[in-house]
Amino acid sequence: MKNILLLSTGTGIAQVIPMLASIVLARLYTHADYGDLSVFISVTGIVGVIATLRYELTVILPKKSNDARNLLALCLINSFLIGILTAIIIIILSLFFKEKLPVSNFNWMYLVPVMVVCTGVYNSFDNWFNRVHGYKNMVSAKIILNGASALVRILLGFLSISLGLIYGTVIGNLFAIAAFAYFFVKRDGLHSYLLVSTEKIKKMFNEYKDFFKYSTPGSLLNAFGNIGLPLMIAFFYSKELAGIYFFSNNLIKQPLSILSTSISQVYKKEANVIYIHTKNRLIPFTVKFQKALFILVFPTLLILSIWGGPVFGFLFGKTWVESGEIIKYFAIFILFNFNYSPVSSIADILRKQRFLLFFNLSNVLSQVLLLALFSNLLTFRHMILVISIVGAIHYLYIDIYIKLHIKKLIRNEKTD
Repeated sequence: MKNILLLSTGTGIAQVIPMLASIVLARLYTHADYGDLSVFISVTGIVGVIATLRYELTVILPKKSNDARNLLALCLINSFLIGILTAIIIIILSLFFKEKLPVSNFNWMYLVPVMVVCTGVYNSFDNWFNRVHGYKNMVSAKIILNGASALVRILLGFLSISLGLIYGTVIGNLFAIAAFAYFFVKRDGLHSYLLVSTEKIKKMFNEYKDFFKYSTPGSLLNAFGNIGLPLMIAFFYSKELAGIYFFSNNLIKQPLSILSTSISQVYKKEANVIYIHTKNRLIPFTVKFQKALFILVFPTLLILSIWGGPVFGFLFGKTWVESGEIIKYFAIFILFNFNYSPVSSIADILRKQRFLLFFNLSNVLSQVLLLALFSNLLTFRHMILVISIVGAIHYLYIDIYIKLHIKKLIRNEKTD
């Protein structure tokens, strides 16, 4: 509980910064500006989530510290390689397809490779410090990231730079990575990497290759399902509606993630130990965390579903009332999504990457099919509601499946 309190308090401070900044930013930037940001976040989030080829999830798993250190090195190498590959693709698009792409301002595309590398490096260090109980370092990095992003966004907003939201995002991540690098060198020293070797990195790559084979495409699909929706909204409806949805969805997740992210990080560390030593405790332990998340998330969603419009209008101005009003249409998805977060950690521990791949594929295909078939028949709000219900059903199914699988493992252990 001490670790949860530390992460919760620190994450709370980190999340309050962009929440307060949004009150100013909403008056400096337009729906279209947030639409550009939503597309940028979608593209970099989808590619960035596979920047390490999902090996960042393995950093916390090995018993030996040297194995974990080599996995961290593998993650950093993968991040830069994927970043270079992304840069090559952007250059090709710029040279041959720039005029054909449905992008109003291509300039932000050149920042995609930088953000992809940032995402991979940040996630790698975040998992490393979670492994070594460096919770203060994790919190500090989050505060630096959000603080720098907010400051740069506001400054560029006053200078009437329309891409200021995107520039601020990238600069904030660069500051956070610099902080993580400083914390790492201060704690472990550069000499610790004398224990890293090409042979050992190859061994770790092969030992945890299921994360690359199944979790990478699965996470790509999951990212597309979770953060790619604004991209699809921009395509099937409009960039302005994508901005309205992104502003609302992003803002509502910030206060909810104050505790949920902290709870999930501590949960994964302790759940891994429980799985190794006492599997029969894993389900009660998981349910306990899910109850805590439900108590946190449900009241917040209920209040914003009822009074979201007036609250957003008061805080951010009349132009953002619609962002508050649409919360009720995707609240059920957020509730089940947050409640699923501990279960996703169990799936990694159980090495159920293949199952997660098919789960994420189903979730994404359902969104794409619904938009492709019914976007001309349903209003934007009703489409969001239908997608949210279908997504909630997916998360309910995987929750039941994983828990039944754990019970089966326990029965098999008793039989043996």
